[in-house]
Amino acid sequence: MIGVSVIVCTYNQEKTIGRALDSILAQQCDCDFEVIIGEDGSTDGTRDVCEEYAAKSHGRVWLMPKAPNKGIVENYYDCVRAAHGQYIMECGGDDEWCEGRMQLCLDAIEKHPNVVQVFTQVYYRNEKNGDVTEPDNNLFSFGLLKGKDVIDGMMHQRSGQTVFYAITRRNPIMELMKEHPDFFSGRKYLAEDKPLIVLLCTKGDFLSLPNRTYYYTIDSDSITRGDIAKHWRYAMNMMLMSHNLAKATEYKSSLIPQYLHILYIACRFTLWRFVKLLFTTSVSSC
Repeated sequence: MIGVSVIVCTYNQEKTIGRALDSILAQQCDCDFEVIIGEDGSTDGTRDVCEEYAAKSHGRVWLMPKAPNKGIVENYYDCVRAAHGQYIMECGGDDEWCEGRMQLCLDAIEKHPNVVQVFTQVYYRNEKNGDVTEPDNNLFSFGLLKGKDVIDGMMHQRSGQTVFYAITRRNPIMELMKEHPDFFSGRKYLAEDKPLIVLLCTKGDFLSLPNRTYYYTIDSDSITRGDIAKHWRYAMNMMLMSHNLAKATEYKSSLIPQYLHILYIACRFTLWRFVKLLFTTSVSSC
């Protein structure tokens, strides 16, 4: 019986996907685990690397069928649907697990039957210069957290405040996918993590651990670090998502401060890009 299903969503990460998979396969755990790779229509050699790992894994690594690019939401939850484990964990295709992560998370959630999801802390790693930092901007305090406290934090999250979920019970996820299908399929929303955390608040408690168990890459070209048009599209999508999550969970507090914060960040990003463009133009013309 498979205890943990590890989901690895990857797109155009030929240089780092092997590192991510190696860090997962090196885990020592009391239960059996599988690795499910959602390779999302990469245009580089990412799929070739994934196929090599699947071929030599003796059935531990499963590569999802080749398909056109789905986007992060559809790709991630297609992997969840294909999973066999009692618990779900995940790793980005450019990230890396620390030694002992799986057993630590498994022990934590099994000790607390009412907990549906466990958070851990991370290291930030700059892929370009190799710098590793320890962020101290946690959204939640350590220890057991009630769903009400978690939803308040998620609905009023500020830029720089981080939360990284490490292990989740699969059954509550499957229930939510049936109850709120719009949040778990298609391209309506541009993030797979916030809806999951917020909606899980209706299913049980959470546990936040102080352990750093993950190297998170911060210099990649993601939707939140793209060009101005992508950044504004992401900002508007986050506002729509927050509005609809509030309706789905019957959340009563005002979201206006959160909307204003999202707009502030988008405006600040736009100004920074324009200043950078003007500086680059002026230097090149000298």
